[in-house]
Amino acid sequence: MKVVLDASAALAAVLGQESGPAVLNVLSAAAVVIAPALFTAEVTSGLWKYVSAKQLTLDIAAERLDATLKLVDRYHPEATLAQEVLREASARRHSVYDLYYVVLARREGAAVVTIDGRLRKLITTMGLPVHP
Repeated sequence: MKVVLDASAALAAVLGQESGPAVLNVLSAAAVVIAPALFTAEVTSGLWKYVSAKQLTLDIAAERLDATLKLVDRYHPEATLAQEVLREASARRHSVYDLYYVVLARREGAAVVTIDGRLRKLITTMGLPVHP
């Protein structure tokens, strides 16, 4: 099974959040884990928010960043997805960032791993598989 890992699920996994074990189970069963290249910026931003809120030290956040990036086997450049993402985001009135994950999954015949409720709803509406 091929999966697209989104930033919310990745952060849940490395930060030990409630849904983290379920995410890690899906990832361990996957043959390959892919993500759009913007994944790196999104998880970095997410960890920075924890540092800014003093919920993580900078050193711990840096360690978690390394762990998060190791969850992905292959990154796809945004430029190869951008035209399709723009069209889908406009048609569906949904975040461009989320559509990068969904479009990649559709192109690759993959499921999306996310804990984001709004994104899960979109994925289901588009007829794609979603985990956990």
